[in-house]
Amino acid sequence: MKRQTSLLPRMAITNIRKNGSVYFPFIGCSIFAVFTYFAFDMILKNDIMYTLPKGAYALVLVQIGFSLLGIIMVPFLYYTNSFLIKRRKRELGLYSILGMEKKHIGIMMFWESAVIYFAVTAAAVVLGVLFSRLIFLLLLNLAKLPVNVEFTVSPRAILDTLIFYAFITGLNLFVNLIQVGKSNPAELMSDAKRGEKEPKRIGLWAAVGLAATAAGYYLAITAQLESRIFTDFFLAVFLVVYGTYCLFTSGSIALLKFFKGRKRYYYRPENFITVSGMLYRMKKSAASLSNICIFSTMVIITVVCTVAVYLDMDIIVTSNFTRKFEVRFFGEGEADVEGLKTQARELAVRHGLVLEEELVNYYVKVRAYQRGETFSVGGESYDYGGWGSLILMTLEEYNLLEGAKETLQPGEVIIFSSGPDFGQEKIIFEDKVFNVAEEMQESRISRKLTNNVMNRDYVVVFADRQQVNTVSTLYGVDAFHQRSGYYGFSLQGEDEDIDRFSEELEACAGSLAEFAGYQDHRENMRDQESMYGGLLFIGIFFGSIFLICLLIIMYYKQITEGFEDQKNFEIMQKVGMDEREIRRTVRKQISIVFGLPLIGAILHTAVGMNMVYMLLGAIGFFETPLLIGCTIGGCIVFAAVYGLSYRRTSMAYYRIVKRMN
Repeated sequence: MKRQTSLLPRMAITNIRKNGSVYFPFIGCSIFAVFTYFAFDMILKNDIMYTLPKGAYALVLVQIGFSLLGIIMVPFLYYTNSFLIKRRKRELGLYSILGMEKKHIGIMMFWESAVIYFAVTAAAVVLGVLFSRLIFLLLLNLAKLPVNVEFTVSPRAILDTLIFYAFITGLNLFVNLIQVGKSNPAELMSDAKRGEKEPKRIGLWAAVGLAATAAGYYLAITAQLESRIFTDFFLAVFLVVYGTYCLFTSGSIALLKFFKGRKRYYYRPENFITVSGMLYRMKKSAASLSNICIFSTMVIITVVCTVAVYLDMDIIVTSNFTRKFEVRFFGEGEADVEGLKTQARELAVRHGLVLEEELVNYYVKVRAYQRGETFSVGGESYDYGGWGSLILMTLEEYNLLEGAKETLQPGEVIIFSSGPDFGQEKIIFEDKVFNVAEEMQESRISRKLTNNVMNRDYVVVFADRQQVNTVSTLYGVDAFHQRSGYYGFSLQGEDEDIDRFSEELEACAGSLAEFAGYQDHRENMRDQESMYGGLLFIGIFFGSIFLICLLIIMYYKQITEGFEDQKNFEIMQKVGMDEREIRRTVRKQISIVFGLPLIGAILHTAVGMNMVYMLLGAIGFFETPLLIGCTIGGCIVFAAVYGLSYRRTSMAYYRIVKRMN
């Protein structure tokens, strides 16, 4: 018994070493997954993240990314383990035939798992200690946070990582033991070579897959930037993923059967091996192809969004704040506004600064709920897209603001929407109806973003003050006492000079009788830069993770199918198939099989870009041409990387199936 106890660990180590072509890629995948988990956890467990100024946004985003990472890595490592145990079953069956009991095989598999566990966790922790600081500095740099901070290694992060991989290792070991325990030696010997039963009700599953994909596409194409956008996004992703799996499972079989039915096509050496081999392992092949398609889509969309947001970062941040400095006044306040404007110009000269984009205007602001051409006091509280602000002003105020010479008749208004065009011939405020004389396409008050349906502002210009008073009263606002004055501007100069200017101007504004508030938006802009920088970090990291997962799945698929097809090619070579025909067969199989996920990924991306555009609109991204350009460029670059990857992995496939001389 003692001899058996000491022999089994040695056998486990020998098995791992002799089956290196199977084990080493799995160990490499595990190291990558555990290192990534450890790096994220170390950032979260670092105390400095909780004390950095404006670090809260980056911290929340890393926490979300960390949760998603755990969700991704568990099925990914389970998936790679399925390739490993499939290759090992023949060897384990041989052990059983030679007299080794199932319990001893189980103990040996436990030791194999233990050896892999310690090797993976040790390598991942070492890599994490070496490179986590670089990842942390990347996060700080992108989030515009201080980089001269101390990064410490958290023992709690190490413990979390050990527990995380122990769970995955235990899960994989449990599944492996179940598969080996319920099979007899003959089944284990033949399982790696056993074909798969054809799924039943192919037509039904094809219809379900098509319906699910179509429903997901419909949600993506019709998506609008409103309160349900995030719910619709996750629902669309679920439907497309499920539909993709069903279509690859049923559609690929239907396609292969179509090729098999064409006798003149099927009974050619390269076509016969390709079609018969794929039908032989149809379900697992479909699962692999659907995973490749989904991961490819994730890579493209993640990279496109990351690049687009990075290129548009300055516009996104500045678009949320038309002017960096704003002063607001109660009531009439004309004298206060003009006086403060004069003081601001004098302070700017004194501090060597340049005042830009100055704007003075007077208005009455009310909150209303829009239903078509009607603006009501009440509405659905959850319908954020329906609520907006009405900025009411007189024609005299508007002409002064815009430097225009417009005219209006009683009962007419001029309107401007900061979002989609109002597009109606009349506008109704509760029960008061006005004709729309003109709809402006630009205004100094707000930037127009056609696709932004959230938090819209409507500037409504009336012929006189009496009409402004009448309409504002409908919404419970006294236009005389609640009229507001506004003075906004931006500055160019050194930060220290701007800081002194801001302090002095705030003190001057605060002493005025009608003063309502002073805002220096630079701090808010820094907060947004921190948040968007955190998004960029998550995008870069997850784009890399998705790409590596994709490459690993591609590699495992090629290697596994190479071993499965090896005997077929040996037989075909014995009956006269030469090396050139083998290469042609391999190329054809790759073009048929692996071209489908690429086509599916590009199609998913193209259809899903409308929903992605709406999601990016939630953070202020509305540059349609930029997103289209990034999408086209991303698809081209990914297709090139995808083709190169399959070229490399097909060489490994070819080396396996090629007969050794």
